[in-house]
Amino acid sequence: MKIEKSRFNSEGAPQPVASQKEIFQAEESDISVIKFEGYTVRIVNVYGEPWFVVSDVCQALEISNPTSAVSSLDCDEVMTLTLTEGHSGKRGGARSWNMAAESGFYKLIARSRKASTPGTFAHRFSNWVFRDVIPSIRKTGSYGVPFAFLNDHTRRKELYKKKASKRGKDLQSCKGEKARLAAEEIELWRKYQPDLLEVH
Repeated sequence: MKIEKSRFNSEGAPQPVASQKEIFQAEESDISVIKFEGYTVRIVNVYGEPWFVVSDVCQALEISNPTSAVSSLDCDEVMTLTLTEGHSGKRGGARSWNMAAESGFYKLIARSRKASTPGTFAHRFSNWVFRDVIPSIRKTGSYGVPFAFLNDHTRRKELYKKKASKRGKDLQSCKGEKARLAAEEIELWRKYQPDLLEVH
């Protein structure tokens, strides 16, 4: 995974500059995933600071145009993260995400009309972020399931699906493995996000 940026502001946070690029190497362990009422928000730890995937945040805040939302943030509050996926040393396709610094994340919430309207999903999401997520990140450095654990679980779940489909009608032999995987997923969310009301 590469985070593209070019220089740092006075707090040491990445600050983009058009003429120069520096590459930050991040590991899967730098990504956390938080879930709220079925929505997922990815957070990347960059030099000890949380950076939020803007498209995930906008979806949770019911903001229909993430590009417009990003343009309203200061340049030191936004950067592009390029994730190059690959297995066993082979390079896969690259995906780029707009990322918002913690201050940009707060601004997106504060500027969202729906986040200030009681009863909306965006309002519940913003309350949850300010009451649970941000205090946890500040106290412990993380909130949510580490991406590496979630990725490993998803990989094993996909292997199970392939094995079960090959067995066809003899699905009784797969029930134990399916139950173990379901229990493991619940335990992952319970351990890393204990207040999660809905587990998928």
